[in-house]
Amino acid sequence: MALSSTRMEYRISLNNLDRGVERSETVILALHPSETLEHLTLRVLAWCLFWEEGLAFGPGLSTPEAADLWTHDLTGRLTTWIEVGSATGERVKKVLQHHNGAGVQVLFADVRRREELVAELTGWKRAAEIGLWTVDGQLVRELAARQERRHKWAVTYVGEHFYVDVEGVGSMDGAVTR
Repeated sequence: MALSSTRMEYRISLNNLDRGVERSETVILALHPSETLEHLTLRVLAWCLFWEEGLAFGPGLSTPEAADLWTHDLTGRLTTWIEVGSATGERVKKVLQHHNGAGVQVLFADVRRREELVAELTGWKRAAEIGLWTVDGQLVRELAARQERRHKWAVTYVGEHFYVDVEGVGSMDGAVTR
């Protein structure tokens, strides 16, 4: 019998001051049995950083060819593809080649992994079309350390910095580099 996913709930009050986004939403995710809490946390932070109308979480680790987050237009055409944590050069190249016009963003919590992807993409003519971001790994670890199924976050993003107020824990912050 296969292990089932764990339902995780995040009540998020989001203020992305750099982009003029102000939202309060409940985000429900499935934590796959083989997914780490750090990866799940990075998916939630990516939702906060890249929020746009229609942004949805992909099916998760159970469908490895899908994005972590994505948007589609009304015709079903992919418009945004977001990977977190472990994107490969081959994978992002494939997305850009098969989904002309789609925006591709990759968010890491590990500078070394980001540098590996940059090396894989060096010399590729479309590499500049990919947005590469790194969020402070310490922030991701601190947010993931809380292993409860329900979370309440007040997230502010301003000046390439996340400020996260976690109910019952306190405030945390970390830089984001592009």
